Amino acid sequence: MSLPNPSAPLPAPSPTGAPPAKPKARRPAFAVLAVVGIAVRLAREFSGQAWGPVGALAAAGAVLVAIVAWRLVVRSRAAKRGGHELSPAEIRDQIVRAGGLEPAYPEDGTLRGASVLVVNQRSKLLEVQTQYDVYGSNGEAVAHVQQIGQNRWKQAARIFTSFDQFFTHHLDITDAHGSLAMRVTRPRKMFRSRVNVYDGSNAYLGCLRQLNVFGHIRFGLFDAAGQQLGELRAENWRAWDFTVTMANGTEVARITKSWEGWMRTFASSADRYVVRIHHRLGDPLQALVMATALSVDLALKQDARGFG
Repeated sequence: MSLPNPSAPLPAPSPTGAPPAKPKARRPAFAVLAVVGIAVRLAREFSGQAWGPVGALAAAGAVLVAIVAWRLVVRSRAAKRGGHELSPAEIRDQIVRAGGLEPAYPEDGTLRGASVLVVNQRSKLLEVQTQYDVYGSNGEAVAHVQQIGQNRWKQAARIFTSFDQFFTHHLDITDAHGSLAMRVTRPRKMFRSRVNVYDGSNAYLGCLRQLNVFGHIRFGLFDAAGQQLGELRAENWRAWDFTVTMANGTEVARITKSWEGWMRTFASSADRYVVRIHHRLGDPLQALVMATALSVDLALKQDARGFG
């Protein structure tokens, strides 16, 4: 299947980065727990008296109430932190659990100058628009990733079917000040993914191109002229952890999936990654590695690991 020309016009950039989270009414945690407790108790009562459709429906309702209550608690906590689900201390702890905190080289507090990045997808019960928050080694936000160009038909297809894996997807990557830093586009596909990378001025920098479908997934990193600069390799067949190597096989970065917790795993599809870049890289490889770290979910998880 032919892919769109990388120089083809892209959707208009979002004017700003992630808008500040609107203050939301505080919901007491005790009230949420009380609602969950009542729902569970009713489910037990119904299940004890009728194991048929009524009991099953009551049990399903209790699970749904528990998930909704969890989501309300997460949103309430995020609102208190300016829209961020985790505090800087929790972000730093996530880095430590992924293998260490110390950057490999001096950082300047920006996305392009980072050695350690934490990429956390926002938790949602129904995700129709992908969003990621990106943090530096100090736990402070350095970027935001926002999916754009999702019309109502695409959103509905994403909720009720898995057909959205065949659609074209666009992500805007903005810095901490809301300025457009990079854009990535995954054109529509059948089996193998391709992610085109652009700078903040929509100039084509290169692409991330899937090299195989089965086994340990591999992606090639190509510059704008089509020359392969490196490779992204999955360390296991489930494609959770990755290494980024140069063309000569030298490892330059590592992407490690973080455990997000039982409830978040059960109730949402949000993923979390810690990215470690081992040393400064020249452009366009630096930009491609950054884009790779921020779009690995777009390339693979959007379609259940690339099987089409």
